[in-house]
Amino acid sequence: MTQKNVLEDITVCDFSWVGAGPMATKYLADFGARVIKVESTTHLDIGRMSVPFKDNIIDPDRSAFFLHSNTSKLSVTLNIRHPKGVDIAKKIIKKSDIVMESFTPGVITKLGFGYDELKKIKPDIIMASSSIYGQTGPKKNFSGFGNAGAAISGHYLMTGWPDRDPVTPGIAYADVVQPLFTVAALLSALDYRNKTGKGQYIDTTQVETMLQFISPAVLDYFTNGRQQTRMGNRSSYASPHGVFPCKGDDRWCAIAVFTEEEWKNLCKTMKEPQWTGDKKFIDLPSRKKNETELERLIGQWTINYELSELITLLQEAGVPSGPVQDASDLVDKDGQLQARQSFVKLSHPVIGECNHPVPPVKLSKSPADVKTSPCLGEHNEYVFTQFLGISDEEYVELLNEGIFE
Repeated sequence: MTQKNVLEDITVCDFSWVGAGPMATKYLADFGARVIKVESTTHLDIGRMSVPFKDNIIDPDRSAFFLHSNTSKLSVTLNIRHPKGVDIAKKIIKKSDIVMESFTPGVITKLGFGYDELKKIKPDIIMASSSIYGQTGPKKNFSGFGNAGAAISGHYLMTGWPDRDPVTPGIAYADVVQPLFTVAALLSALDYRNKTGKGQYIDTTQVETMLQFISPAVLDYFTNGRQQTRMGNRSSYASPHGVFPCKGDDRWCAIAVFTEEEWKNLCKTMKEPQWTGDKKFIDLPSRKKNETELERLIGQWTINYELSELITLLQEAGVPSGPVQDASDLVDKDGQLQARQSFVKLSHPVIGECNHPVPPVKLSKSPADVKTSPCLGEHNEYVFTQFLGISDEEYVELLNEGIFE
């Protein structure tokens, strides 16, 4: 019998906020885990107040950033600074398999939910913490977001043009990279618990995660004492390697030539203009030495083509290339993404109908089942009365006391 959701028996108490923590639990939720996001009306998740907003109306339930980072979850509002709020949170934890948090190290312990305390509530609990530097070491109390994690790990020094300042991507890059490692660790911990009956604590850091993606530069420094820095779109091992203009407004084609065969294929595709036979471009060292001129000449050729036409021409000739796509291309025009159902249209109670990206992995026996993100406190009554079993009378009393804020 095919199981619909591979994680349908897993419950997660999610204290995390903003990006890195919520993105990790989002993937668990998309694959069927019951993820209960514990929020507060008085200390809003910063993600709920992050741009862009639907119709530019600033509202906790209209953030596209939050929408993407919290699909398929349940949301409850709870005052965990009140003793009764702490007691209710502990009831959620007692029925959970995983607890996720992403506060500055030490904060969750001060709130009464450190790992040592959680083990008293549920001995086999799995807890994961996401932070910039981790829970130990002299810089453990450093607080920040994904852009800080990417900068500290050396990425921004390598991003941009040699004659300009470092630049950042349009997103907090580490916030979308670290969750992939957190998910792998959580699934490993679940497997370990299934085999041993024991839970464990997971300490994930943005800086150490991001270091994995600049390993060649780090090894280059270890072995050669060489400090790699900004190269724009260029590569030490390929030429041409960059983006080239096409017909239209801000339309570009990426070309990356690593071998001499690929270079010959490109020359043939361009119908071998006279300059392609110049000794300045005869091999990779020569092309690297004269790269500015080479890129100018190739750009004079690519600008004569529509993007789709050029990509077809290059791909058929065996030249590694691809279109530089915008949001419209991705959502409305990319037949491959459409064929693989990479987006699903869901209806949100406030935002309305909109596309949601689905997890980029396809499980044949237990596919993801993405649901829209929750409104603030949308599932209070369900979680507190049905999941925890609080009576209607007690629920109303707690509500009047401000426990569900």
